Amino acid sequence: MFLLRRYDGTMIYRKSFFLILVILCFFLSACGVDISGRPPFEKLTFSHGATRITAEDGRYWDVVFEYDRNTTFTGVVRHVSLWYDFAAPFMSHDILITTGDFSSRQHVAVVVMGHKFFYRSDTRSPKGSLNLLHILPASDEVFNELTKIGKWDEVRVVGREILRIDAYQPDGTFMGYMTDAGCNTILVTSAHVQAVGPPIP
Repeated sequence: MFLLRRYDGTMIYRKSFFLILVILCFFLSACGVDISGRPPFEKLTFSHGATRITAEDGRYWDVVFEYDRNTTFTGVVRHVSLWYDFAAPFMSHDILITTGDFSSRQHVAVVVMGHKFFYRSDTRSPKGSLNLLHILPASDEVFNELTKIGKWDEVRVVGREILRIDAYQPDGTFMGYMTDAGCNTILVTSAHVQAVGPPIP
């Protein structure tokens, strides 16, 4: 199918890719995966302060926060993507928030892959900041606000940063932990779009 080459070969490739994408989405839905990225809040119980999250099947996660206060991230969004992870069903998004030179595609090229960011700059020391947020929404309402965020929007995201998340089987067996390296894992309590893009040159 992908080897067919004619004058309309590019169109054939695009149609084939679209068909595979539709089949993949159908398969994921049939397997019970919510392709909206929405965590299954009705199957998760959050303790007071969200220091423990318990799943319907008995698995649980202990959340260790980095600070005892909220952190606020504001800036221009350069990347938005959804999480699909059975091991961390409460996670919903990766959102890259930038300021200064990092907000400009002319000065800084940015790529996000595998929950990591990479950038290339036309200057040796670009000014500004970039923060890749690994997002745990505090509620269904917060998740709905997060879905309104798009690339190039100016946003304000508030929540408590997470140092690590320890995972356990129902019988208390330790399964491992999740932590970030240079990113910001965060329990988001509010998210607002302050201005809708266009792209910054």
